[in-house]
Parts: sequence; structure tokens; C-alpha cells
Amino acid sequence: MIWIALVGGTQANPVNEAAKIALSDESGWLSVGTTEESVGTVSARHKEVDGVDCLEASAQVTVPVETLKEVVLDIPANLDWSSADLLHSVVLKEEGTTLDYVQVLDIPSPFGDRYWFLHGTVADTADLWEFSWEHIDGSSSYPDAYAKYVDDELVEVDVNVGSWAFLEQDGATVARFRSCTNVGGSVPRWAGEKAARVMLPNNIIDLVVEGEKRSE
Repeated sequence: MIWIALVGGTQANPVNEAAKIALSDESGWLSVGTTEESVGTVSARHKEVDGVDCLEASAQVTVPVETLKEVVLDIPANLDWSSADLLHSVVLKEEGTTLDYVQVLDIPSPFGDRYWFLHGTVADTADLWEFSWEHIDGSSSYPDAYAKYVDDELVEVDVNVGSWAFLEQDGATVARFRSCTNVGGSVPRWAGEKAARVMLPNNIIDLVVEGEKRSE
């Protein structure tokens, strides 16, 4: 979303499985500070899982949960509201509370553009609404889409799990974004981690600004 038996089938990658567990575990997160943004105070945390930097950004915002849910699940509209340079954001299959989708991210030269095929799941309880995603093997699950959106110059982000979570609290909404990714290819790990941390506040800002527009 953003640099992000199941429909389509998950990729057998132990790092993805470890990251899924780590994301839902409240222990081990370390603060990397807060920033004052136009949408409020954004707090950032991280923890390392099998060599992958997992990141979290959260903020208390005024946009209702229902509106934020609408924004998150509007996968094609990511092209419009996300400040990430997405080239494609396409839903491949939607069934009940699950959906599969593919996204392609523009990366400045000389690095190759990135892509990922993801399976998303909605979990809705009285206390928390959450949309989580994980990597799937697009080449076997969606060969037609794979041929359409992927070429030899693209690099797959094969470690990609994350979630959006929203909670109503004290008349406001607590919005939380979590993600574990490995950009892969020739981009140095330190550069990928730095870019991801810089993007953390933007994930929250982009979401809330779009929510505010839809609430007008």
C-alpha cells in the first residue's frame, strides 16, 4: 500500500510469515520519534524481523472510521490519493471480506520499478477495524495479470505484509499503519529503510487528507 486458505494462495516465504506474527505482536516496537503534521501528531515505531525493518505510523485524527475504511478499500484510487508514485493499482478479485490486487511502484532511475501481488483481508470487531495484506505469488495465481503488468525490468517485492487499523476513541479516530517490506533488487538496504521511514508520516497524511475530501 504503500511503500503494500486464501484467495490466490500465499507465497511460502518464512520471512513473510514471521513478519505477519510480528506485526500483530505489541511487544518489541521501538519509538523513532514523532512529527507534527497538518493532520496532527504522527508517532513512528519500528522493529526488526529476520533482517526486515517493520514500521508503524499512528495518529489520532478527526475523520470518521467509516470514511477511512472507504478510502483504504478503494484500491484503484490509490493512484490518485497516495503520494507514492504508483503506476498501477488494480483489484484482481474480490470475494466477501477478501480481495487480491497488484500494484506497480515507479522507482527513480537507475533502479528498477517495483511490483507486488497482495491478498487483503478485512477484520471487523466491536473495538477495531483492520485491513491486512500479505504477499502472494502472482505468476501462478494470476498469470494473465502477471503478463500484463510485469516485465523483465521490474523487481518483485516478495516480502510485503502490513495493515491499516482504525479505532474510535474519545470522539476521534486512532489510525495506525504497519508494514514489513524488503524492496529487493539493487537498492541498498539502508536506502530502502531510510525511504520507508521518510514515507511513514505521508501514509497517514495521504489517508486523512483523502478522507477529509470525501467527508466534505
